[in-house]
Amino acid sequence: MSEQIITAATVNLDVDAGDDPSAVINHLAENLGEAGRTSDPADLARAALAREAKSATGLPGGIAIPHARAASVSQASLAMARLSKKVDFGAPDGPADIVFLIAAPEGGASEHMKLLSSLARALVRPDFVASLRAARTDDEIVDLVDGAINPPAAGSSTTAAASTEKAAPQKVATDTVTTQKTAPVDSSTPAAPTSDKPMSIVAITACPTGIAHTYMAADALKYAAERAGVDFHVEPQGSSGTTPFTPDVIAGADAVIFATDVGVKGKSRFHGKPVIESGVKRAINEPDAMIAEALAAAENPHAAVG
Repeated sequence: MSEQIITAATVNLDVDAGDDPSAVINHLAENLGEAGRTSDPADLARAALAREAKSATGLPGGIAIPHARAASVSQASLAMARLSKKVDFGAPDGPADIVFLIAAPEGGASEHMKLLSSLARALVRPDFVASLRAARTDDEIVDLVDGAINPPAAGSSTTAAASTEKAAPQKVATDTVTTQKTAPVDSSTPAAPTSDKPMSIVAITACPTGIAHTYMAADALKYAAERAGVDFHVEPQGSSGTTPFTPDVIAGADAVIFATDVGVKGKSRFHGKPVIESGVKRAINEPDAMIAEALAAAENPHAAVG
């Protein structure tokens, strides 16, 4: 890749970018224009606001990830603002102070999409978000984000971006989690199956752009499955490519989760399985509840059969 996706020039720390999402998005689009990442900041802002109108991009924990594809974008890029005055992006728990504008070219290369999806997955992790809030300089932010989207190879020395060591691998494939034992969690976490063999849940996540929510939902469900102690497989149907479930994985599934805002590819594969369906953002906001519902459906398969 010839240039970094984020640079110090596209980081805005402790800035007052306005009172509403439109102002913040326009501010960040102008920032990308000044950095030479878009030839038409207004066009990029319009595309991001159109995406925002379909589904607000605020997430739990004070984060927002407005994003868009636009012909005016020359290469996949990020602009980040840590806001001195929080702005409501529609998250269930309140306004955001950490905002990333994700700008992708129309027909963007899959490698760029993989990098952007890796950032989205890192934003599910509280340790990474805490590091963004604690950073004192623009360069620290760049290092943290670079560590999330380009994690060091196994065995390499620890860097300033060590908090991103659990970032997603660059090859986006079907994720698998198997957890026999559970750590103590709060009462909202679904109880683990009591049999020797854990129940198996499969999930598909997808959103219109396939850049951010698809992968954030996949990881939120994966972590919830770990807490619940269930066997879990997820197929993110996103812009960086899809690795379909094997027939054996589907055959072994006790329940299916569809967390999508677009049509599921290959939905007929799951015929006869108990299904829980929702929009993709619910999987990000309420992953434990969705895993619990899938477990309940597995126990009573006639209640929700696809």
